[in-house]
Amino acid sequence: MAFTSAPSVYGSWPDGACDAGSSTPQLRLSASSVNIPPTTVNTTSAPSTVTLTNTGNGSLSLTSIVLGGSNATSFAMSTTCGLTLAAGSSCNVVLTFTPTAVSSYTATVTITDNAGGSPHTISVTGSATAPGTTHTLLTFPETDHSVTPLYGLVNNAQHTLDMTMYALQDTTFVADLVAACSRGVIVRAVLDGNNEKSNNTPAFTALNAQANCSAVWSNKAFLSTHQKSILIDGTLVAVMSLNLQSQYYSTTRDYAMITNDPADIAAIEATFNADYAAGTTSTGTVGASDFSYQPGAGSDLIWSPTTAQTAMLALINNAQSTLIIENEEMGASNIVSALQAACVRGVTVRIAMVSQSSYGANFKALESSGCGVHVYPNTTNGFYIHAKAVVADYGLATQTVYMGSINYSSASMNSNRELGLYITDAASVQSLYSTMAADYAGGTTY
Repeated sequence: MAFTSAPSVYGSWPDGACDAGSSTPQLRLSASSVNIPPTTVNTTSAPSTVTLTNTGNGSLSLTSIVLGGSNATSFAMSTTCGLTLAAGSSCNVVLTFTPTAVSSYTATVTITDNAGGSPHTISVTGSATAPGTTHTLLTFPETDHSVTPLYGLVNNAQHTLDMTMYALQDTTFVADLVAACSRGVIVRAVLDGNNEKSNNTPAFTALNAQANCSAVWSNKAFLSTHQKSILIDGTLVAVMSLNLQSQYYSTTRDYAMITNDPADIAAIEATFNADYAAGTTSTGTVGASDFSYQPGAGSDLIWSPTTAQTAMLALINNAQSTLIIENEEMGASNIVSALQAACVRGVTVRIAMVSQSSYGANFKALESSGCGVHVYPNTTNGFYIHAKAVVADYGLATQTVYMGSINYSSASMNSNRELGLYITDAASVQSLYSTMAADYAGGTTY
């Protein structure tokens, strides 16, 4: 704790009060101003203590000790003081600080008593710092065949939750969102209203029926809103390839990256606000639907319809040694041509997908160029590769890694709202590569 002023003394001896038998309390604060050291967002500071001492010779009556001011809710106060403080006695006011965002915070402790100069105040300040950037890669299906870490994100939200989701059918997830709203969290959702409106309607209805919750149908300017992201308290974001459809949790290969990267969070939040404003509310009011908003790149973001096609082609065209790919679609002719060219120039290309007849000609063209294509049966209850991920030049200086919602289709890259990101975190890259290599090995040559 840093004290920013000298101890303060309140109360004085009136003329003649030093005579025997006079009784006057006098309040002394060990500090009238406290500056709590910078504290990491969503953590609690060490306690800071201000001591109150009655330096007079009469009993000090403490009517109230109240924490207030602009950011009082970000501070907590406890005290050992009772209703009275005998002459020569002391008690403590203890303060802690728990910031929720990178900013400066102020509060005031007001002490009302019977000493001269009442009420007496202690000004309190604190500042928040961003936590170190962290990355956590989730691989689905998880062992419990659920999305337990994602439920945890919702259940741990304290202030805000902003979600963009292509398909939201998981009733447990929806119930958790509603419960978050009921405890005061402001939840906003953008749900796809073009391809998945009927599937999303129960969630849309449930969210709009709960105070603090709201949902809009997606911006009509996009062919579909296929982005899958969850922003928590402005400090954490999950960027995902998976939809929230519990019927697929046990069989579908998907990934999610959870990060606290401030630049990514700011760019995703700004884009969410633009897309939310362009959506259609529960009353049928349609926002300004257009393509005018240009999403920010953050630290490592890839967006459709702005940067996705360039990024997807660059991943392939810049590969020098190896490419391993998982995707749900293989319909974009420019992607197929780029992959063929990579194989012809000697890049080892391995592609793992589900076998779909509509891509059969492209699969054969890729194999004829020397690319490896391994597939899994397209069944309703079998292992299904829904992920969209690329690892180029694994282990080399030219290594580039991607994961997100962007499919290899012209619509996905140029007409949808999609979101993906480059991954540089070493542990995440290793985990992603190992999973993809095992998936490729487990498939059958097309």
